[in-house]
Amino acid sequence: MVVLVTCHLSPVTADEPQLFVGTAKLELIPPGAPPLAGYSRRRGRPSTGIHDTPFVRAIVLQDHGTTVALVSCDLLIIDERLVEAVHTRLGTPPSRQPASLVVAATHTHSGPGAYGQKFLEKLSMGHFDPAVFDFLATRIAQAIAMAATHLQPVTLRHATTATEGLVVNRMGREVVDAELTVLSLDDERRNPVAFLVNFSAHPTTLGSWNRQLSADYPGALTSALEQRYPGATCLFLAGAVGDQAPVKHGERFEPSRWLGEQLAARVTASLDGAHQGQASTIRVIQRTVGLPPAHLQLGRLQLPSWLSQPLVDDDAALSLLAVDHALFIGVPCDLSAELGLELKAHARALGYQPLLVGFANDYIGYCLPERLYRTISYEASLAFNGPTTGSMLVEELKRMMEELAISNQRSAISEQ
Repeated sequence: MVVLVTCHLSPVTADEPQLFVGTAKLELIPPGAPPLAGYSRRRGRPSTGIHDTPFVRAIVLQDHGTTVALVSCDLLIIDERLVEAVHTRLGTPPSRQPASLVVAATHTHSGPGAYGQKFLEKLSMGHFDPAVFDFLATRIAQAIAMAATHLQPVTLRHATTATEGLVVNRMGREVVDAELTVLSLDDERRNPVAFLVNFSAHPTTLGSWNRQLSADYPGALTSALEQRYPGATCLFLAGAVGDQAPVKHGERFEPSRWLGEQLAARVTASLDGAHQGQASTIRVIQRTVGLPPAHLQLGRLQLPSWLSQPLVDDDAALSLLAVDHALFIGVPCDLSAELGLELKAHARALGYQPLLVGFANDYIGYCLPERLYRTISYEASLAFNGPTTGSMLVEELKRMMEELAISNQRSAISEQ
């Protein structure tokens, strides 16, 4: 899960045009033996142990006037109730009260479940357990608070590289997003303090047979980078994974380790030619938009709206976070690669280096191009708000990007 919180924590003075960062990392193992989230075939049965530890990883970034916390947790999805609970737990004296909160998930299909209260969430993560919900919300808030206590100056490096043979389109289409993007936050000696790594492949290297807690390949990736760069904290950001499946090598837990290490090696190689950031500004735009009416379908059978509406969200939260020229694009869904690539292209045309953050703020199901919605597919059956939702959210995010670009231009002119 990724949490972006805009707040005001002892801002640096205007004559220090620099970014500051603090980090934190905590285990994310709820009490008892909660079911795993990700596959309805597990039927909510208790987990049987820990294969590799899920974590919450937090960084807090601050420029001369804005503080933003990004928290990456090894969870399947986020709903608005958990977002609200984290926000409540961040309640502190007024000067430290968050102004905004954005949450997303790494989307591991082997993380803890039992924290979703909606009917459709319970199908994939087991019955709701208030103790698990409280633990997750509290732990996330603790990570944010810890990261905010020790800030140090950093500079940015970012790089995007093409991968090959690591991801395929699971709907049988040709569109694949094989890009791997990394943002490195370096201390004064150019040693990485934190990484943000963005890749678009479903964390499903482990199937429903697994009942041990695991962060899947994002956990193997972050662990490999943190071992390679002692002292650094690595956050994984799931991209447009809606129709993107990981390439698997080996049996049982081996595919998770293999893919994570392949990606870690490519991150390390890409840093040699990474682009050095110049500015040190942080800007955030967030918006909640209404969604089309519920449109649940089972194959070619559409459920009546009176039956499906109580099961489905009626709005969605969208987020943009710009740090220098790196632009985090938060979407609350399983976004198809085609729509994700459209967002990236628009961001680049405006001068940004995009990082897609799937499962941000909430979860509304799958968002696909309309022609893919018309197919009889698993992905289409989980596009809960009908055929136009995906294109509607993309167009709104494009408008938000343009607003952000205009704001940057005005700010640059005023500073001259």
